[in-house]
Amino acid sequence: MFYFCLLSVYNFFQKHYTRRRSTARFIIIIFKAVKMITHIIQSQNTAPQDNLALEEHLGDICGPDDVWLYLWQNSDSIIIGRNQNPWRECRVSLLKKDGIQLVRRNSGGGAVFHDLGNLNFTFIASPELYDLNRQLKTVLAALASFGIQAEFSGRNDITAGGRKFSGNAFTHKKHVSIQHGTLLVNSNMGKLSEYLTASKAKLQSKGVASTRARVCNLSELCPSISVEKLKIALHGAFNQIYNMQAVCEPIIPQSNYSHLIEKFYSEQWNYMQSPAFAAQFETRFPWGEIQLYLDTRHGVIEHALLFSDALDADFISSIPPLMEGLPFSPENMASVIDGSTPQGADLKNWLLFLEL
Repeated sequence: MFYFCLLSVYNFFQKHYTRRRSTARFIIIIFKAVKMITHIIQSQNTAPQDNLALEEHLGDICGPDDVWLYLWQNSDSIIIGRNQNPWRECRVSLLKKDGIQLVRRNSGGGAVFHDLGNLNFTFIASPELYDLNRQLKTVLAALASFGIQAEFSGRNDITAGGRKFSGNAFTHKKHVSIQHGTLLVNSNMGKLSEYLTASKAKLQSKGVASTRARVCNLSELCPSISVEKLKIALHGAFNQIYNMQAVCEPIIPQSNYSHLIEKFYSEQWNYMQSPAFAAQFETRFPWGEIQLYLDTRHGVIEHALLFSDALDADFISSIPPLMEGLPFSPENMASVIDGSTPQGADLKNWLLFLEL
């Protein structure tokens, strides 16, 4: 019966819309909706290394018809972007003294403080089913159930009344795309400022006072909200926006992704230990701040590191290997940068006029 109805809709569409490309696109959209399977999973673990490992594992097992909503919380920890310098972003010695975990995630973006007053959400889907607009609608619908009228703002924020309570970051691979974000419900703002540092360039562009003033907890906007209530609201909104009942998945045994847990616990991954570099350069673009570290020998670049809070993590991590082995000069470094994108053009132009 369903497919008879689908055929009737198709015939109507074909009769009234003669463009073949539009008809084909319509059919593709319908069949994607038919095949889609939504899943929701909640972590009972609060170790940031374990939760990030599970997130990556869900991306690895995500099939072409799957859309996952993953909800998780971390105990006190600093989570830095894939290409960030931990010594630049955090007070590392204070973190270690206080027993605060520092963990590097796979996505780009900046450093954030997590505690049990914050709820993390992750959408995981194949590139064909990944839909940022639909995913954001899910979050906004959940917040609206508490009377909070929110909107997506800037490059990666969710705000209400101009105040930020959520930062988002993204990872895109050949077979899967991931969006994850924070939701500050009742987070300890004092610790956030205690453990994170801000560069001079970031302070000059945003200002300390204005940055602190524009960040808020959702509990300030709705005193009755809680992490548990927000989890339930997100589950309901996920079903509503995707118009189907999500499969509630059981906890996945850690033995299935132990290699990923090992990765997120490793010092090498989290701190990316490196020797002192002879040359250091830094600047800030509208899309993010960068710090370039170069080690040279006999006028040739032997090692390069590029740290950044840019959201496009793959673009940033692709640069250092291109520079290694080049004669050390602005022209040579600029020559390997693809200037066809706005980010590439900015970086290429900056390198070209570096004062060595």
